[in-house]
Amino acid sequence: LMPEQIEKKIQEIKSPKAKKKNKIYYYGGLLAASLVLVAGIYTMGNHTRMNNVEEGAVPEEVQMEEKKSLKTAQSYEEIFAYLEAERENERNSSEGFGLAQIFDVGTKFESAVEETAMAEAPAETAMATGGETGADYSTTNVRQEGVDEADVVKTDGRYLYVLRNDNRKLSIVDTKNGLEETYCINMDEEQYVQEFYFLPEEKKLIAICSVYQEEILGDSVYAGARMIWDPSITQVITFDVSDAKSPKEIGKVEQTGGYSSSRLSDHHVYLFTSYSTGGDLNKDEPELYIPSVDAKLIAAEDIYLPSIERGCMYEVITSIDVNNPDEAKDSKAMFTNGGQLYVSNNNIYYYETSWAYTDKTEETTIRKIAYDNGKLTPIAQETIDGYINDSFSIDEYEENLRVIVTVGDTNSVYVMDKELEVIGEIEGLAEEERVYSARFMGETAYFVTFYETDPLFTVDFSNPRDPKIIGKLKIPGFSDYLHFYGEDKLLGIGMDVDEETLVTEGVKLTMFDISDKTDVKEEATYVMENVYSTDVSYDYKAALIDVPKNIICFPAYTEGGQNYYIFSYTKDNGFVCELNEEINGNGMYVTRGVYIKDTLYVVQGNIIEAYSLKTYKKVDDIIL
Repeated sequence: LMPEQIEKKIQEIKSPKAKKKNKIYYYGGLLAASLVLVAGIYTMGNHTRMNNVEEGAVPEEVQMEEKKSLKTAQSYEEIFAYLEAERENERNSSEGFGLAQIFDVGTKFESAVEETAMAEAPAETAMATGGETGADYSTTNVRQEGVDEADVVKTDGRYLYVLRNDNRKLSIVDTKNGLEETYCINMDEEQYVQEFYFLPEEKKLIAICSVYQEEILGDSVYAGARMIWDPSITQVITFDVSDAKSPKEIGKVEQTGGYSSSRLSDHHVYLFTSYSTGGDLNKDEPELYIPSVDAKLIAAEDIYLPSIERGCMYEVITSIDVNNPDEAKDSKAMFTNGGQLYVSNNNIYYYETSWAYTDKTEETTIRKIAYDNGKLTPIAQETIDGYINDSFSIDEYEENLRVIVTVGDTNSVYVMDKELEVIGEIEGLAEEERVYSARFMGETAYFVTFYETDPLFTVDFSNPRDPKIIGKLKIPGFSDYLHFYGEDKLLGIGMDVDEETLVTEGVKLTMFDISDKTDVKEEATYVMENVYSTDVSYDYKAALIDVPKNIICFPAYTEGGQNYYIFSYTKDNGFVCELNEEINGNGMYVTRGVYIKDTLYVVQGNIIEAYSLKTYKKVDDIIL
């Protein structure tokens, strides 16, 4: 529901050459209604404001930071002045619809869209683990190797840990002698688990919970209706599950704001929440407008201000030591209009886009905060032209940040040093196309743009001050997810496109030979007929890809519903579909696949189905 994502989707829909064929939207009418409502409010508010601005100018409320340093507040009174300036601006425009109200309305639906990690969709090389581990079981497909991400299904090689449909129960399922539920952790009535971590060595399960309060609506078009309002609190609750039949809660940290995302690195959980102030504010009551952690207000000097003298919401960041899970270690907050994040092995990059409604190009502001053993340290910020497609289009390598952006009707590549100064760039790439996917490995990056055909670009960053395009391959269709399949192979998952009608024909798998970076070749393709979309396109955690086991697993949608697929790949035989089975269950979360030794477990909602990775036959199932 972030405005920049809504705008991006609107632009896709507007493009006659980006129409999808019979795409199935699994989440149904409530999600669509929510998106339309929020997008409409957001567009109306900005359109009204823009009518008061000269053509080509950017109104003050959407200007992004231009200063290099992150300015901290000197007092709560200074912060109050920022908030009041924004509130006054909103009162004078769009009949009161400002960004704070947009986010307030957009989140007032019970699980219309349960908050998911910003994906926001895998070393300094930023290559995903794809589920590969040293142990004989899979892990979550993550964006950055060495930085874990929460999910709705985890395993330790024996037990499956599963978030149930109602968001209030976490099941522990033993796989040793068939599937058997050994325990179910029940949360309190107001707690909704968004996702969780599992630490196999420590035997700890860390649940991220949103705390909702049910209210009866009064004077509104929904008068009398019972609804779940914005979660005012997000909790990190740690359980000791060393005894799988008797888990114990051993720690809880909470902070204001709705859950945005989280990461687990260096034995610390880093929690991100979005906090909007609302109602009547009083300068002498900072608890009404300052975010808090464990009921303690964040200090003014730990709150970073925007360069314009207005603000409407915060992104709150807190670190928690997994070995001391009952207290926060460090906390920061920054004013924002909503953004996304990329977390490297040493730094947090929070980026947000100012969307242009005039002739001016979109701009993206990147903020950098270093983390080390739970300590958060602000570094710098920078604003660049264009918008970032997703977190795979931004990557840190040897203290430099590389970013691939779409700028108007072209695309650009930027390299920034550790202070976020731009030191290298390539501009004007792929006119009238936009970035669909990207992947970095060391000094090389690959990215796909699309309009009529699918150009796969190869970028050489060996000289960060002089990046170069060293390869370009054009094929029909596009890949909106890229994954390295060994050293010399790059897997693309996307859509096949009819070259004449430009209508998508089905999900397409492509294996690129990248052994010669200057001459990338399409080694093999496989078009899944009557398969119209895959969750991998927007949720990389839906992919289970393991090179040693030679499996490529993911859910996809057909005319008859949702199926789960396993492909193998060899150069001689190309892609071979080993498993194509209907997915049972109707959960609100994207289907996940995990393996333990030679058994694959497909989890959808409260149903788990087990398949042999030797025979690809179903061997067990359970309803939780």
